[in-house]
Amino acid sequence: MNDISEILRSLLDQYSRVSEIDSEFVYMMDNDPQLQEDYKLWCEEYGYDIKTGYKDFIDEQLRDRDEFWETMTE
Repeated sequence: MNDISEILRSLLDQYSRVSEIDSEFVYMMDNDPQLQEDYKLWCEEYGYDIKTGYKDFIDEQLRDRDEFWETMTE
């Protein structure tokens, strides 16, 4: 089983723009039926919508990182 959270965090570390992460994740999903199934289960488990779940997760991760750095600079 694929760890969707870890895959998305890895993409976030690799790419500097959200549009690049979006393109890469969609590409991965289109080419891996197991990833698609794991993603559906992940969305159900964490309460994400299948259409926007990965984008919502990435947005949350970016907000958390921003909050961390804001706290560190205060």
